[in-house]
Amino acid sequence: MAAGTGLRARKRAQTRHALHESAVRLFLERGFDDVTVAQIAEDADVALTTLFTYYPDGKVALVFEQDEDRAAALVDAVRKRPAGADPLRAVEAFMASRLPFEAHDRERKRLLELILSTPQLRAHVRKKWTDCEDALVTVLADECREPADAAVRALARLVLESPDIAARESTPGEALAMIFANLRRGWRYD
Repeated sequence: MAAGTGLRARKRAQTRHALHESAVRLFLERGFDDVTVAQIAEDADVALTTLFTYYPDGKVALVFEQDEDRAAALVDAVRKRPAGADPLRAVEAFMASRLPFEAHDRERKRLLELILSTPQLRAHVRKKWTDCEDALVTVLADECREPADAAVRALARLVLESPDIAARESTPGEALAMIFANLRRGWRYD
């Protein structure tokens, strides 16, 4: 039974990856608006219903292979940060491990250009971050021993907007570091 479960999980991951790869290749070749989900399903050799099983949010979600619970992963990064590291440093490291900050090869840079130049994709990425607001407020308040008030919510909101702001810069990683340095300077931890 365990072997069957392992095989099933691998098949699901392969299908998800094939859909993502087909979508990204077609989007980069033709442009986001000139590709349909039916064309992506055909290119990946899966049924259209299968595409929506793996990517219920449709065409926009196909660009992003990872389907993580971002809020839970962000909270986990803060809670499991190294001893002595402040919570904002943990959030910064978490963000730096994702697009656009880890876009080092040519293909990832092309994908980033596609995301930034396509309003629907950019809005999707931004929403994935801003949807983490309540979780980030809770973990920051807990970890900093502060009330979950307007000050913590304002910090969380600024933090969650920083990927979108930094991504517009020619050196997004440096921009992210500068934003967090300024936030740490203006935020009291004790």
